[in-house]
Parts: sequence; structure tokens; C-alpha cells
Amino acid sequence: MTDILKDIIAEQGLTWEAAALKSGLERSYFRKLFERGGASPRGQTLKKIADGLGVPMTVLLGESSDAGAINMTPSVKTDVRPASAHLPLPMEMAKDVPVMGTAAGSHLRGAFQLSSEPVDYVRRPHTLMNARNVYSLYVEGTSMEPQFQPGDLIYVHPDKPPRFGDAVVIQVQLGDSEAMEATIGILSKRATEIVTIRKHNPNAEIDIPRSTIVAIHKVLSVNELYGV
Repeated sequence: MTDILKDIIAEQGLTWEAAALKSGLERSYFRKLFERGGASPRGQTLKKIADGLGVPMTVLLGESSDAGAINMTPSVKTDVRPASAHLPLPMEMAKDVPVMGTAAGSHLRGAFQLSSEPVDYVRRPHTLMNARNVYSLYVEGTSMEPQFQPGDLIYVHPDKPPRFGDAVVIQVQLGDSEAMEATIGILSKRATEIVTIRKHNPNAEIDIPRSTIVAIHKVLSVNELYGV
């Protein structure tokens, strides 16, 4: 089962830590599991992994190799229709988008500690083939739930101007000797001396002094990522 888990996590462009967070487990769960070798998750842990990674338990158990193992439900009338866009398979996407930060707590609540070098690389959607400066971050913390969950991967486009209501990453440096940080939120207001973003959980507005802001970058939506 461990080999199956490794393949699924890799195909989803996740790190072991991010996959554990998406499954509601301790961040070191998969690292410890894979290092032990031979051990397999059971019971509620197995269910958490299946739900978190969005795959049937039969796939994890090696009883099926694809999502066709999901039980079919009776046909019902619905207003939902399949999207016309083709979503590429993970192996069709180059794994060259840098992950430029790991989450760190700060007074901005849900801030990221930015790194000068990539800490990982993830898959590049086809719509970003010519986006030279795009980068990604993993979300940690609950300040942006339910829009962004802990462990979610976000793609950030420095060259796409954000609009009010867009999710943005604001890069901040509080002093010359301080490390660069960034925080995610919904762009709410822009004034002469401050930029205001909104957090979801709890619902609150945070004013960030312009004097500390290095850059404001747009977070791409799923529709923008896949051209839906």
C-alpha cells in the first residue's frame, strides 16, 4: 500500500507533509509511515487518507486501479454539466513550478515565511506554460477556511494584476534585518498608507501599512489554472 500512496501523492503534486495535512493527520505521518516500511494504515486512518486525497479506499487497498471503483448512483436531473475544458493528467504537466515558502505564524495570522530558494517543485498547469514568474505556496492554518484549507497548494501569479475581491498574497518586510514574510487574504481596500485584506476565519479585516509592503501578487483560481 505504501507504494500506491507514494504514487497518488506524487500524481497530485503534493509533498508528504501537505498530503498528511489534507488528510487531517500529523504533518510527519507519511514520512514516518514510509520510513517504517511494510506498515499500512487501517480503519479510521485509512478512511481519512481516502477522503483527504479524494480516492476510493479500494484504490488504496490495491483492489482497483482507477476511480471507476466508486459506486455508481442512480441518474438524477441536475443543473450541473461537465466542463468543456480538457483537464490534463498529472504526468502531462511539467513539474517545474517552485514552492517558495513554508507557513509560519505571525501577527498577520496565517503568514508564510518566504525562502530565497525553492523548497520543492510542483506540477505546471497548461494555462501557465508561458508564465515565467509563477510560484506556489502551501497553505497552513485556518484563517482562510473554507476557501483555502490547511495543506492546499496555491499558485501565485506576480504578473497578473489583482482586482478587489481576488485572493492575494502580500509580501511584507517589517524591517531591514527581518525575514521576508507573506500573508494570504482577499483584497478589500487600497488607501494611500494602507492595504486592507479580509480573512474568513474569523471574519476580519487586516490593515497592512504600505511602507512594509514589498509586493502584492494574485492567487489564481481553479478556473484560471485550468482555463474552465
